[in-house]
Amino acid sequence: MAIFDLLQHYVEYITSPTVLLTILLLVGPILYTVRFERSIAARTITPSGVPGCRRLGLNGRSNLSDQHDHRSTSNGGGPHVKALFTYPIKSCRGVELAAAEVESTGLKYDRLLTFAQLVSKPGKGREKDSSAVIEPSEEWQHQWRFITMRENPKLALVRTELWVPDSRGCAMNINDQGDKDLQVPATKPRARSRTRGSTLIGQLEKGSKVSIRPISEDWAAQGGCLIVRFPFEPDFNPLGLRTEEVTIKLPLTATPERAEAKEFTTENLSIWKDNPQALNITNEIDKLALDKLRYFLGVSNPLALFRVNSQQQRAVTRCLPTDRPKENFKVGFADAFPVNILGLASVRATDAQLPPGADVKGKLDARRFRANIYVSGIEAFGEDTWKKITVGRRIGRDKDGLYECDAEYHVACRTARCKLPNVDPDTGIKDRNEPYTTLGKTRKVDKGAYPHPCLGMQTIPLFERGIVRVGDFIQVLESGEHCYEKMFA
Repeated sequence: MAIFDLLQHYVEYITSPTVLLTILLLVGPILYTVRFERSIAARTITPSGVPGCRRLGLNGRSNLSDQHDHRSTSNGGGPHVKALFTYPIKSCRGVELAAAEVESTGLKYDRLLTFAQLVSKPGKGREKDSSAVIEPSEEWQHQWRFITMRENPKLALVRTELWVPDSRGCAMNINDQGDKDLQVPATKPRARSRTRGSTLIGQLEKGSKVSIRPISEDWAAQGGCLIVRFPFEPDFNPLGLRTEEVTIKLPLTATPERAEAKEFTTENLSIWKDNPQALNITNEIDKLALDKLRYFLGVSNPLALFRVNSQQQRAVTRCLPTDRPKENFKVGFADAFPVNILGLASVRATDAQLPPGADVKGKLDARRFRANIYVSGIEAFGEDTWKKITVGRRIGRDKDGLYECDAEYHVACRTARCKLPNVDPDTGIKDRNEPYTTLGKTRKVDKGAYPHPCLGMQTIPLFERGIVRVGDFIQVLESGEHCYEKMFA
């Protein structure tokens, strides 16, 4: 009883107005000083950027800032490009562009990299012996498997910055809004013409350490730099004062010398049903930063970073254009198709169909659907019937030199949706229901994709290199019905 009385008196003492005022007077100035110093630092320290490079992307207001205004998504003026996004690391935050270079595999830098975790499972047991007993195997099978926001929603908070070699003065620039990496041939545009067409796993098994030799960082010589940032918060973080921003710098196209010095390896990477050979560039990341990232994402297995191997890209095998039976279409780390298109009116219509109590009602962000090209000027779900379109310009070469013409895209199929759009791109928090539940009730419109709902369209560029800009008009060349072909039978 005496102990209870003592505790009661202690609680009354520390909660008395006099004691609380004393604590406030002592701690208050300290907290104010810390926050003031941080504020001053944020205002006065200007990022130096990347020497020899310039940042690629929009500065300031997003082209999606008015996405919830019905006037910005109405069908006035016809279909046109409202916003452009490329996603350098799969499932991480994208980079918004005013103009983008397009390759046959998609927007340049899109899904160039992906994080992966090492998954292990017991090897197959030996054959049954005469006693019909299967002996367990002592061997384990290891496989790098890509990760996404589906299972690790905090990937949404991993921000990316693209820094490309500064080529000012070398050629005319087509972008007056901050994207300086794109060059237009100085030839006169002409009318549209026909279209032409030893591993890290082994080191982990042996228990050996991965050595990293120092190397100079001439980022322009490495094809540019990708800066990756994420907030790290330790378990004990009173008042959030120990939260830090972790920064990682990665080469966009490492030279052979850097790849050798960093000991890159080529390993199998599991992406859905494919197992392409990809470049393991994990040694580019400081071990402490990698540990913090793994903790931040909630990944318990070994974590690695892979880059697309241009010689081992995955084949697009479904919903191909019937008039090009001999062409081979490829994709990098995107789920299945090179370029995703989505009408903003379709997102607004989905928002309107959400139940009144949904947290995202009235503010469903189109970024949740991670499209490359967001379209305005069409009715809701108007893109569903597109079969072939032109948007932007194709850059080609013939005996007379470089030329431009309309860039054609095969609209392969609708986009079958999973629960990934339930992740809020600003908070990394995954809603248990919306918008997937509503999509499941309203957008099971493709019998081939059933039971998955669909929103947006998957497309394949029918050219090797081109350019697309915000504001470009979209011409629909062919329309018709779609029937989705599933990845898994």
